[in-house]
Amino acid sequence: RNAVSDHVFALILGLTRMIHNACDNQRKKVWRPMISDVAAREEELAGKTLGIIGMGHIGSRVARLGKAFDMQVVATKRDTSTYEGPADEVLSSERLDELLARADIVVLTCPLTPQTRGLIDRDALKKMKSTALLINVARGACVDEEALLQALAHGQIAGAGLDTFLEDPLAPES
Repeated sequence: RNAVSDHVFALILGLTRMIHNACDNQRKKVWRPMISDVAAREEELAGKTLGIIGMGHIGSRVARLGKAFDMQVVATKRDTSTYEGPADEVLSSERLDELLARADIVVLTCPLTPQTRGLIDRDALKKMKSTALLINVARGACVDEEALLQALAHGQIAGAGLDTFLEDPLAPES
């Protein structure tokens, strides 16, 4: 549980701090000068809204970590009456669209069920902010990968950190 929730924040920090770009530039021996405007060079997590889909043990720890980063935490849970934890707001699963529209970062920690299979599809991605990130540490089948690729290619969302895929491991040509 700790390893997965820690990994969620490794993915979030990697994307918001643009670590992947820094690594690519380092390999290419490209050094950019310091940009004095912090917002132009990386994002800060404080004040952002973290949306968590699935508030079991992992989702609850992700919420605690989000609060430690001064984030607003909104989550969905099948039975909201059983939740006790650090999230600022816990919505029923039927209010997923509201979470998608509000969240700067959407994290999937839900189990794979008939209800969550393909949960993040074209329609769900359209409801997200164009600046939003999607983090999936649930199961690959929770995300429609083709819809996600299209959303990323068209700038519909800003990025994705995926720990799991429909086909795992990915084919070499992926």
